[in-house]
Parts: sequence; C-alpha cells; structure tokens
Amino acid sequence: MTTLETLRTKAGVFVSIVIGIALLAFIINADTLATARAIFSSADDMGKIAGNTISREEFENMLEYNTELYKISYSMYSQETPPMNDRVNESLRNKTWQDLISKYVRDTEYQKIGLAVSETELTDLTVTGTNLSPIITQIFTNPETGTVDRSQLQNFVTNMDGIAKIWWIDLEKQITDEQLFSRYSQLDAKSNYVNSLDVEHILNGEKNNIEFSYILKDYASTPDSLISYREADIKDYYNKNKQKYKTTRSRDIEFIAFTVTPSANDYEKVMYKMEELQTKMDTLAPSAMYPFVRRNSDVAPDSLYYKKGELPAVLDSVVFNRKAGEVLPYYQEGDTYNLAGIVGFRTMPDSVKADHILFSPENTSKVDSVFDLLKKGASFAELAKQFGTDGTVANGGELGWFTFKSMVRPFSDSCFFKPVGSLMKVKTQHGMHIVKIRDAKLYNNRVQLATVKKTVTPSQGTYQTFYAQANKIAAQGKDGITKFRAACAEEGLQPRLENNISLESKTVAQYQKVSNLIRWMYEAKEGDVSGVLEIDDKQTYIVAALVAARESGISPVEKVRNRIVLEVVKNKKAEYLIAQISDARKDASSIDEVATKLGVSVTSVSPAINFNSSYIPTLRTTEYKLLGAVTSSSENQLSEPVAGESGVYLYLVTSIAENPQAQTPEAIKSRLESNNYSTLYRLLYEKADIVDNRGRFY
Repeated sequence: MTTLETLRTKAGVFVSIVIGIALLAFIINADTLATARAIFSSADDMGKIAGNTISREEFENMLEYNTELYKISYSMYSQETPPMNDRVNESLRNKTWQDLISKYVRDTEYQKIGLAVSETELTDLTVTGTNLSPIITQIFTNPETGTVDRSQLQNFVTNMDGIAKIWWIDLEKQITDEQLFSRYSQLDAKSNYVNSLDVEHILNGEKNNIEFSYILKDYASTPDSLISYREADIKDYYNKNKQKYKTTRSRDIEFIAFTVTPSANDYEKVMYKMEELQTKMDTLAPSAMYPFVRRNSDVAPDSLYYKKGELPAVLDSVVFNRKAGEVLPYYQEGDTYNLAGIVGFRTMPDSVKADHILFSPENTSKVDSVFDLLKKGASFAELAKQFGTDGTVANGGELGWFTFKSMVRPFSDSCFFKPVGSLMKVKTQHGMHIVKIRDAKLYNNRVQLATVKKTVTPSQGTYQTFYAQANKIAAQGKDGITKFRAACAEEGLQPRLENNISLESKTVAQYQKVSNLIRWMYEAKEGDVSGVLEIDDKQTYIVAALVAARESGISPVEKVRNRIVLEVVKNKKAEYLIAQISDARKDASSIDEVATKLGVSVTSVSPAINFNSSYIPTLRTTEYKLLGAVTSSSENQLSEPVAGESGVYLYLVTSIAENPQAQTPEAIKSRLESNNYSTLYRLLYEKADIVDNRGRFY
C-alpha cells in the first residue's frame, strides 16, 4: 500500500504516460498526413496504414483496451472515478490511432532490421540495472534522498497483482518502445551525411553581396483582351505542371446555420419561476436555505464565505447591510437568474499559517497516540519528520501561509474556523492529518450565501421553431445547390462558404462537434444539399450544400481549369512583354533609356542581396527567377528580359562585393545536419501512405 500511495502522489506523471501521446508525437506530422492518398476500401473502415486496412472492429477493440487501461491507471493514482469527457475520449482515440501506426509502421520496420529488446535487457531497464529507464527513475525516486528507492521498486514488482500488474505490463511496453526508438534514432542520425558539395553550394551562394537596379512591366498593365489562347495551350500547361495540382482529400461547402437560443417566452417563464421561489425562500430560516437551494437550483450551492469586493456588484453594495435570513431580490447575469439568501456572517482571516502531519493508510492507527504526544508538548517538527508522508516532511510539516481556497474544504474549514494555537485531527481525501494553527492575519467580515441559479434554456417549442426554419431551406433546396441558394435568398439569408475541410476536422468555422456534418459531406456528391443536421450537441441546426469534393492525388484538368487559364494568360503576357522590352532595349545605351521608352521607372535594390537571400527587399512577391538571374550576372551588363511572377524584369548589376557576414563551412555543415534529422522516419511514414477515416465515425 505504501508503494501505491507513493505512486498516487505522482499521478500527473503516470496519467500522461498512460495516454502516451508525448512518446508517439514524433510519428507523423500534419504535412505527412496531408500527403496521404485517400483510397477507401470500405465505408466501414477506419483507414489504411502501410497497406493494411484498419477495420472498425480492430480500432474499437484497441480503443476499449486503452480506455480500460486509462481507468485502471487513474484509479490507482487518485482513488477516484476517472473523468470520461470529450477531451479524454479524443485523447484515447488519438492514442489508439498512434498505436496502430506504431504497430504497422514502426514495429514492422524494427522487425525487418532486427531491432529488439530482450527479457534480460528489459529487466535491467526496469528493476535490476544500474541505468534504469528514465520512466522508472521518475516514478520510484525518493524525494528525500533524490535517488531511486530500490527496495520499494523491488517490493512493488514482487508483490504486484491485479490492476498493478496490468499497469506494469503496459509500462514495460512503453519502456521497450522508448528503447527501440532510441536505437532507431541513432541509425537515423548516422544515415544523415552532409557532403562537401552541399556545403560549397551554400558557401558560394552567399559569398558575394550584389546591388542592382531594375525596371518592371507588370502583367496587370497588359489588358487580357490583347491575349488569345487555345484549348491545346491549357492541356499542354496541365501536362507539364501536373504536380502543381496535387491535392489532399478535402471538401468545400456552403451552409446556413441556425443556432438555437432562448426565446422571450423562455426568459419570461424563468422570471415567473424566480418570483415563485423568492416568495417561498422569504419564509425560510437560515438553516433551511441550503436544502432549499439544493432542491431548486440548476447549480449546486456554494457555501464559501465572501468578503466585501468579492461578490457581484448588485449584491456587494447591499448584502453587508442586511441580516442573516434575509433574501435579496433576484438578479440576472447573462442567461442565468440568481436568487441569494443570507445564511450568516463570520469574521475570518484572509490567510492562515499552519503545520500538519499527513499519515499514510498503514499508520492511521498511530494518529491518536501522536496527537496525545503533541498535547503533552512533544516536538511537532520531529513527529512530522517521523510519521509524515507528503512533501512537507523535510520541513517538519510546515505548510506556510495559505488562503481558504488553496486547500481542500475539510482542511480549510478546520484551519479558518478555529483560533490560533488550535491542535486538531482532520480527515480529507488525502488521509488523516494532525494540524496545528500557527498564525492568522487580515481578519474581516464575510458573508455566506445560499444562491438559487436558474439558467434560461430553449424550450421544446423554441427548438421546433428553429428546426422549422432550417427544414424550410432544406426542403426547398433538396434538388441541388442552385435551389438551395435561391431558397436562402428568398429568406434573406447569405450562405457561408467554408473551404478545405478535411475528414479529420473537428470544427467547421466556429462550430464544434460537427461529426454529423463531416460524415455527410464525405458521403455526398458535388451539388448535393443536406437535410437538417444537428451539431454542437444539438444546439445548432445546419443545412449544407457540397460545393467541391477533392480526393488525394492529381486534380483532373476540369477541376483546375480556371487556375490553369490564369497561368496560360500570364505566360502569354510574359511573351508579349518580353518582345516589348527587347524592342526597347535594342538601341538603348542604359537602363534609364529603356525605362523612358517603356514609360516605367528604375528601382534600385537596397540592401544588397545574395543567392541565398529569401526575398528581394523592394518586391512584394518572391521572385526566384529574378534572384537567380541577378546573382549569376556580371557587373554593369544590361540583362535580357526575365519573366517573373508579377511581370517581366530588365536589370543591371551595379556592384558585386564580398559578403562580410558569410557563414563558415563548419556552421553550414552543422545547420544542414540539423535540418536532415529524422529523414528515415519521414520517408518511412510517407511510404506508409496513411489514410485516416476516423472523421466518419467520431
């Protein structure tokens, strides 16, 4: 039991280990997921990993195991029922997916190359070795000595059973994973080699700083009416630039959302209820107020004592002039109505200074005898060092100064409601304490209130009203997106456009819990209009039209035609402007003369640039073609026209000088080695071709 108590004091460490997200975070990043191909083997599959179809049954079985392990671990550390909220459930689903990735990608790779951890090695890492796993040392280190308590560790391993054994088996798996990952990472690091040509390329790119001037004829200056193109031009551009149109699986939708909010009638009903409750509460004695609140409030009563300045202004200005038993007029805060009755007043300190001894479950039988020794004058500090089991042992049980809210309620009630010098026994969820109050300061008058809180929520009739509005749009738009838009216009509504929604998305615009919407859009066809969908825990009704559906891969030419036309037109304009600038350049003796002929100005670039510069300071776009041309030119030679992203350029290099801030070869090599880290893992997971369909189910 002592060992389990020690483990419970380190709950934060263990719960994070059990969830395991941190350990596996290196596996796959957003960029890798974004490049995964979308190939569905079945509408019921969770996805694919390295060619292995992940069935829903396999995922759910592993999720159930991880969930039970989480519950076991949580109860071990805290002796409380674990929270199973949305955040925890999402973490468990993420861990399960990462476990499957590990199984089919990482573990498979380890087996292929023969990486393994033997039973002997695992025992050394967890129990007997001189270099224990960091996970073990973190758990079993004695806070007083700062070293691993070997006897406690051995005792735990020898006597563990039940939930402790299940936890230990999972811990061994984590330690094995950590060891294998470390070895594979070493192989990864050794596989990264930066050769001298890489270093020389960067060195040459930044050794000179270059100053130049240029003129620009931008594409916007040429009317589209001067440009003509053929269908063959579009197909030719597409065939040469298909990689530009590589997409990931995503959807675009237009939608109308109806968020359900309380009606005026809903507010009126709560106001009538508050008036009824106030009439009843006015007749109650202070001792009956808390039971009344527990029966009638939407929120459990707060029994804290408040000083002036800590209450809402509407109460703070009047309550300290009233008497116990009085009920104040109800007031509104947002969607909540509040009715407060005065239970009583008490003079209390702001802070208390105390010492305590926390007894372990095995030593609770000694509480009375230790208490008697203290009453007879024994040293509190010495007995705290002998019997205490928390972090205050080394300080003789000193807690220092603390406020009422900083301690658990039974402990604070004892310390703040008793006079200085009191010695008492207190039971909390942490165990049995002996407490001695050393000092108190800043006494003031405080009030205790029993407050009924009633929140205005939409009635069934209100929900029906909002649903009817949404259903009208859905019914009129059921024949397609054109009808949907017309129905919205008729009602004076403007559909909202949301682009690039992935199957893994957990939100759409500002809306949460959108699994119904995500599922629909990945089952619908372009142009389809949904029925009424419930999102945000049924707080919002939504009607959506699927504008575009993209699957991973190269988009067909029809899907990207408009984008291609823009590029084709730009290239045609570039040809037109190159001819125009070349003609102006023929007999010109300077860049200024060319600028005069073309009706443009000359721009000087400052500060100087080099080949490794990320941009040209005077330009709003990154003109890599211009940057490359300028940094490979000779001084004082008028260039040929260069077609860039914004227009066509003509330039003149005016100065080439040595760069005083150029890096050393050693610094360049070190940076390249750092950038190449984890190359093996990146390649491994790109090759795994991971498809995540969980968004269809959660």
